[in-house]
Amino acid sequence: MTFKKNINQSRLINLNLHSTHPEVNVWVDAFWDRHLKQLFQDHMSKRGPKPKAKPKAMFRVLFLNLYTTWLEDPDLCLSFPRGENYYQVNSRYNTLHVSKKIIGMADQLLAQNFIDQWVGSEAARKYSRIWPLNSLVTYFETAEYAEFLIDNHTDRECIVLRGDVVEVDEDSEAVDESQANKKANRPGELEYEDKDVPFDIAASRQILKDYNDLLRRTHVDIGSLKKPVVTGAHYNRRLKRQETRRVSLRHDNKFVRRIFYRGDWALGGRYHGGWWQQIPSELRKNILINDQYTVEVDFSGFHISLAYSLEGHQPPDDPYELSVSIGGLDKKRQRKDVKLLALTAINAKDRGSAYSAFRDQRNRDQRTLQPAQKIRYTDKLLEALLDAFLSTNQQIAHYLCADKGVEMMNLDGEITTEIIKHFTDKGVPILTVHDSYIIKSSYQEELENLMQHTARAKTGNFDFKLKLDKLSTTKIQSFQNQDRQFNAYQAYKDVSESVIKTDEYKQRYQRFQRYLDSHCRK
Repeated sequence: MTFKKNINQSRLINLNLHSTHPEVNVWVDAFWDRHLKQLFQDHMSKRGPKPKAKPKAMFRVLFLNLYTTWLEDPDLCLSFPRGENYYQVNSRYNTLHVSKKIIGMADQLLAQNFIDQWVGSEAARKYSRIWPLNSLVTYFETAEYAEFLIDNHTDRECIVLRGDVVEVDEDSEAVDESQANKKANRPGELEYEDKDVPFDIAASRQILKDYNDLLRRTHVDIGSLKKPVVTGAHYNRRLKRQETRRVSLRHDNKFVRRIFYRGDWALGGRYHGGWWQQIPSELRKNILINDQYTVEVDFSGFHISLAYSLEGHQPPDDPYELSVSIGGLDKKRQRKDVKLLALTAINAKDRGSAYSAFRDQRNRDQRTLQPAQKIRYTDKLLEALLDAFLSTNQQIAHYLCADKGVEMMNLDGEITTEIIKHFTDKGVPILTVHDSYIIKSSYQEELENLMQHTARAKTGNFDFKLKLDKLSTTKIQSFQNQDRQFNAYQAYKDVSESVIKTDEYKQRYQRFQRYLDSHCRK
């Protein structure tokens, strides 16, 4: 059988998708009452333990997932696991207690020709795909409410313990199905008891709850996009292949979680989940927060600097500058390669894995070059570069190729926690990309001071190098201080207004404002 749908373009079902708004639930329940209620109404009359969630509540999860997927893109599929073990009712990651009964509900929609499907292979860990047919689309078109009324449940678990390490650019939703843990509600997620966590998890959870609540009331978008979606080439690190990746900028893809790695509360603890972590860095420059121009400030080569500070040394201005030339590389190329290799090695368990990860990156960087232009990074060349770096930076040599990265991530996660809390308490939205932060331009100086202050408090009285990639209010003000004839206000106005805003973006922003006015503002 030939399917018109591209099954590789899909979003995984969100078991925590939810709405507290009557206009949404009345709309869903009307469909339930007419088409499925009679088929599932006898569940409460049976003897034995009662399910934690009523069938109608579970159906809402399925229906809202189908609706929001269609609303985002009519050609998009919903990735729908059919393995019963995926639906762990008592999992802390399954807030709405969705059980395997949801599979039967999908089957009824199939039987009544409301949806179609492509059947995956659970043994091969390739989830099935489902999508609405015209009869269901016709019902979807009757919806008369804003899409922002559908979101993640406010009690969705935001402190996560995983058995593996999350890749830097991994989408919390677009999981690698081939790596799925069939015994967990979501791939890699481990159950735990709050009493076993060695820090104040209630306080940590509240920080994230407040932060996610603020993000729900914040419009985050890219003004230059006609459609709120980013599609482009993406390298799958685990499968080591180039793929097409689709990242949605939708409202419910802003949920952020703090994730610890390898089943250890001392490893990881970084913040994952917002769509801004999943797009190319050059596109992040165009992010608007509440229709305002933003800047991104990050710690430059942070883990190398952290290693120096933990050893009681001021991080050098440029640890990647070598006094010798190696392998015929020009000075600029050599510095870039040394930096990438050092940052790779601090996350690697041995030299072999560091070299492999380095080559993966450089092979991607060079894929558009002519063969004669490409550099062949042999083990011999990489060994010479790494040895030279270690000789120049002997104080931190024991941090490289020793699997120290996950420990460093725990420290930068603590720093990010303080930064998130500071701005959330002020009601100022900030977006995080691990050791990089995006905020309205007017808060740049406050952010930079806080980054330095928090890093010093965690590591000692050391200064850390910060990097800013575009013109900001601070830079504009420095020009004003140097030249009294310079009109800083007009310069900032010119810069901020130069950001492209499509008509479609403006409409999205206006819709969000109407949603805030009617549902969030008192």
